[in-house]
Amino acid sequence: MREKCFLDITGMALMTLPEVPGIFADAVVTDTHEALVFLSLWGRDTAIQELLARLSVSEREGGLEQLSLAGPEYQNVRIRTVNADRYVKISGRMPKDNLFGAVTQLWLYDQLVTEPDRVNRKAILLHRVSSLSQPLSHGMGSDEDKKSRLWQRVRQTCHLPLLDHWRDTVLDAFRKEGWIQDLPGIGLNGITIDLGSDDVERVVGSLIMEGRLSLLQAA
Repeated sequence: MREKCFLDITGMALMTLPEVPGIFADAVVTDTHEALVFLSLWGRDTAIQELLARLSVSEREGGLEQLSLAGPEYQNVRIRTVNADRYVKISGRMPKDNLFGAVTQLWLYDQLVTEPDRVNRKAILLHRVSSLSQPLSHGMGSDEDKKSRLWQRVRQTCHLPLLDHWRDTVLDAFRKEGWIQDLPGIGLNGITIDLGSDDVERVVGSLIMEGRLSLLQAA
């Protein structure tokens, strides 16, 4: 008997992973090259362990370097899973007396989501899709919260000292240069920060020379 294309376990339609039967996804974000940034999965513990095992070996050994998602609203969603050691893996089990039995949830996400790469000056920020009213955690919902978190991550990632009142001007300039880019996802969205360009100092210096950035905040 073929598996249904989706399962409604949390009030939303979940996507299936054809490569690993019995696993369902409720959120995914990939980068511009379809590489995995964040993936939230549900399934029996045995299926979850099978997936993790197959992600850890090469395709020649039966491993997986690409996943696909199928669901009623999304088709041909591909996820590249190369360099699997860079993914953080967090799992938790639902209480055994729940309606669905022994179900495990697994989060797979790029290390840049939680810890910026200060050497290469790269980071990733995740935030709730705006149509969802409840934040995932730490106030990820509103536009102002999102901008505040983005600015905090930019300051953590950038090698230059950036003053708080420069926020809007610097974020706009960095977006214009393509150093901050949005990553539309399903259930969550992402933002990539890549400040590895040698032009970062030039851009910030130009904003200071033009008087658009000042040491003192305007009254």
